[in-house]
Amino acid sequence: MKPVDEVAAAAEKLKDRDEASLEILIGLRAKEIERDERLKDDPEFIPRYNKSQMGLMDDVQALGKRIAIRWSKELHGLVCNREASGTKDREAILNALNLGENALIGAVAGALMALGLFPALAAAVAPLVVKRFILPARDELCVAWGEALHAQN
Repeated sequence: MKPVDEVAAAAEKLKDRDEASLEILIGLRAKEIERDERLKDDPEFIPRYNKSQMGLMDDVQALGKRIAIRWSKELHGLVCNREASGTKDREAILNALNLGENALIGAVAGALMALGLFPALAAAVAPLVVKRFILPARDELCVAWGEALHAQN
């Protein structure tokens, strides 16, 4: 498994992509990992789209969106559950809120890996979760994040 700092660096490189692009990347990576599990530990691999093996691009993007939402729910539970108070990953995310987007993406990537997400997917999911759920809700993080997750279903 890759060290967290390598995955965080790979995630930071993806921060300028838009949400749709990140959903597609997540879906493509998930499809490729299904075919070759050795790719799960490479946070920088760029999969090539193959319609005959991966299906329609809309389906790939929908898969990426489902993966991002699923792991965002896990993160929400880690960060916003009062019983999780004091955990290292929770504290890292909350502290990173004041340190900027790169620090936040790195903390989220590390927490995703601690929750069991493969490095290849954690690197792509982290910037999407930060963009879609955490940054827009910075001041009322847990309430707004929970509402946004509920709206995605």
